[in-house]
Amino acid sequence: MGTYNKSMKKTRQNFYFGESEGGVLMSEDKVTGKTELRGRLSYALTDGCGNLLYCIIGSFLLYFYTDVFGLSVAVTGTLLLATRLLDAIDAPLWGFIVDHTKTKYGQSRPYFLWLCVPFAVFMWLTFTTPDLSGTAKVAYAAVTYIAAGVIYTGIQTAITSILPNLSHNSEERVVLNTFRMVGGNVGAFICMTFTLPLVAYFGGGNDQLGFSMTLAFFGVIAAVLLFVAFRNLREVNVEKIKRIPIKDSIRAIKGKPGPPDQFAQ
Repeated sequence: MGTYNKSMKKTRQNFYFGESEGGVLMSEDKVTGKTELRGRLSYALTDGCGNLLYCIIGSFLLYFYTDVFGLSVAVTGTLLLATRLLDAIDAPLWGFIVDHTKTKYGQSRPYFLWLCVPFAVFMWLTFTTPDLSGTAKVAYAAVTYIAAGVIYTGIQTAITSILPNLSHNSEERVVLNTFRMVGGNVGAFICMTFTLPLVAYFGGGNDQLGFSMTLAFFGVIAAVLLFVAFRNLREVNVEKIKRIPIKDSIRAIKGKPGPPDQFAQ
């Protein structure tokens, strides 16, 4: 029995448990760099939640705007194009913001906490139809849709950037990324399979009510699961690097690099 207890103690000592004020977070084996199943599943939740909500935009937004909300095809097409163009701007900005984030929760992980509720709220607003007409209706659609897209980009940036910091083992990072892709596929499957049946169930023939209730339902689930991912994940491989000042980043984009020592590692 004594030998068994010593063996168990040694095994537990090999694991790193990230502590916070809220309790125990994801553990990583200090020797192998492998994460617990809980950590892998939590990383899968991040992409699963994102796809659960945002795939609704790719699959049903055109129908919703034209047939449910009453926007013209021309206006809807313009909104979709404008958001695509905005992606070329907000994605690099989110990358810059996340890269320069430093909190007690880590670098990328806190964005799961900060953005989970805004993401759910703006996705719900995007598929909610207030009693508006004319320009006000177009403005409402533009603001809610663009805001939802910008927030989703922030979450996706955090999902991608956190991966190298979840483990020092490159093979384990491949496993984590596989879990993430599976989670994303599950979220997309749920979206494609259950959205319209839920719209019919909640709306009872009223698609405006049905879409609003369905997005509220999915939004609560996504926000809760993103918070769970925030609680269970832990960045254990964050390197201390010298940050590049904003003015030098802008100068570099313009092709005018600053003093060499600013970019030294």
